[in-house]
Amino acid sequence: MRMRGECYSLAFRVLHWSIAFVMLGMLITILLRYTWLNKEGMSEIIMEYCTSQEVNMTKEKAIVLAKRLRALMWEWHVYLGYTLMGLVFVRIILGMMGRVPFLNPFKRGIILNTRIRAVIYLVFYVCVVISIVSGVVLALDIETAYNNEIKSIHFGSIYYFVTYLVIHFIGVLFAELSSDNGIVSRMINGKSKYDL
Repeated sequence: MRMRGECYSLAFRVLHWSIAFVMLGMLITILLRYTWLNKEGMSEIIMEYCTSQEVNMTKEKAIVLAKRLRALMWEWHVYLGYTLMGLVFVRIILGMMGRVPFLNPFKRGIILNTRIRAVIYLVFYVCVVISIVSGVVLALDIETAYNNEIKSIHFGSIYYFVTYLVIHFIGVLFAELSSDNGIVSRMINGKSKYDL
């Protein structure tokens, strides 16, 4: 159990921020795919432009063109997914080796606050592993009897991720306002601003 003011190791901080930035990159690709770069909206823009230039373009061809235009952006989602897989693997291995902390929700004698945090982290990492496995199945186009279910599970990942982000930021805010203040400083430079 970490005491107030204890420093986070460089390995832990690098993993934390790497996972955070990779997941935020993946979230951006998802939001772009379903908002500004959605195929229907892009196909309408293509159709309007083609009409203004007196170019004959069918709706179906405009959708195909829109999909091709946003394919490179979606490749980034896949690359980030593989990067996340590697980072989570390293996080699990280093956690098992005791090189980075891993909160055990089943440990005896821990306080309720720590147990709740440990359960949230455990659920988060289980969801991340499920997202990674389902994403690999989709990226490699592996045929199974459950492809529709796998696709639904993977697409549903955004809900746990956004929920976790909100819980994480609220938790950090509460920690900063409590006796555990300085957590942000420790996650950035390894020491609390009060230890400097």
